[in-house]
Amino acid sequence: MLSLLKKKKTYPAWMTSSFPVIRIVLMVLLALLAVSIIVIVMMMESNPDGGTNVISGQSDSFYSKNQSSSKEGRLKKAIVICSIALVVIAIAFWVLWAIMPAN
Repeated sequence: MLSLLKKKKTYPAWMTSSFPVIRIVLMVLLALLAVSIIVIVMMMESNPDGGTNVISGQSDSFYSKNQSSSKEGRLKKAIVICSIALVVIAIAFWVLWAIMPAN
């Protein structure tokens, strides 16, 4: 009876040879994206008003309207892109793990 419960799944040869490599590549990409997010956040300048413009409802300045063309705007876009890539790659990693767990 216990032997029926412990039946081990067999996977095709292409899965057993390629999935570990794909997992390693995904883990390296996750680490690189995490480090890049940390570096980008450290490169950003601090915001002295602490976001009070959002709460107080003050009108936007010319600088805040055209911020996307500045260095700060490009850094914010890079953070968003890296964060989305990090989430997508993490989901792909765990889906691969669910399909074929490590031995």
